[in-house]
Amino acid sequence: MRLLPEYSPVKSILLALPYAGGDWDANLSAALECYTDMVEAFIRSDNAINVLLLTQPRSRVENWVSGLALTEKQLQQLQVIRDIAYDDTWVRDFGPLSFNEKGKPQSATCYKTFTFNGWGNKYAYSADDKVSQQLIRYGIGPHLKLNLVVEGGGIEINNAGHLLLNKNCIVTDTRNPNVDMAALEARIKSDLGSGEILWLENIQLTGDDTDGHIDTIARFLNDHTIVACEANTEHHDAESLERLNQQLTDICEQKGWTLAGLPVPVIHSQVDNRILPATYANFLHCNNTLYVPIYGVAEDEKAIAVLQSLAPEKTIVAIRCEALLEQHGSLHCATMQIAR
Repeated sequence: MRLLPEYSPVKSILLALPYAGGDWDANLSAALECYTDMVEAFIRSDNAINVLLLTQPRSRVENWVSGLALTEKQLQQLQVIRDIAYDDTWVRDFGPLSFNEKGKPQSATCYKTFTFNGWGNKYAYSADDKVSQQLIRYGIGPHLKLNLVVEGGGIEINNAGHLLLNKNCIVTDTRNPNVDMAALEARIKSDLGSGEILWLENIQLTGDDTDGHIDTIARFLNDHTIVACEANTEHHDAESLERLNQQLTDICEQKGWTLAGLPVPVIHSQVDNRILPATYANFLHCNNTLYVPIYGVAEDEKAIAVLQSLAPEKTIVAIRCEALLEQHGSLHCATMQIAR
């Protein structure tokens, strides 16, 4: 079985609603408003997809759902799940990964997840690590749990099986200690059904507590185009951004791929003024739509223009996501697409 690229056909989008008494308390209202915007955008843009929403009693989900500006028919695309516990809201990292049989694009989809340990034991994770297996009763199966510690936001693949990974968030003592690189590569290839692994390293945005997830820095827009945070000597992460672009340039020149740059805005927390890991690379593919996080800054317009020029066949839907940055993630981090 092979891991499907994220631009494969999608039937559902999985999210987990923020809740009172958790990490979001400092900006819970703003976070819930962002989730409102995401769910409304997903359903309005595509009447063929379902939104699966994990909730907790502390989510106050009834009040939240009643505030959605959707028709009764559109609300039928939203499935509220109340019986699966979770610790955090970043379903990208512990949600199910979509697979099908190599060479058979119409074969039945199945799902796998890696072991999740709270981004290297930084945060509570025991409930998160069990979420994907419980989704079997909601039709997301069959499912296989893998022992290797890797988060979904740390994986990026194209149709040819080229796998783009950042060593910083996989080859660590808190995730996969005492690793033999040859054995690790063989294991990853076997688990994901991938071909060549293209490693990046020593790259991380300030404020990113994932240690440098690939979905914050570089993404496949299609099989032969990578978009990435562009180099910027005036940015506080200038050295990391320069390393990123040097490494990606080498890869793209070798493969004959296009490399395009996305601006990297500087966003400060509305809670305590710390620098947040703002990135436009954290977009979500969903069928004919590309959902792009924006932050109410001048760089938004340029990021949308770059993506539209490279993917003219896609409808770009921008969603304000500065509230999500407060917990170190953005749109892609908060969602997991479920392939058809």
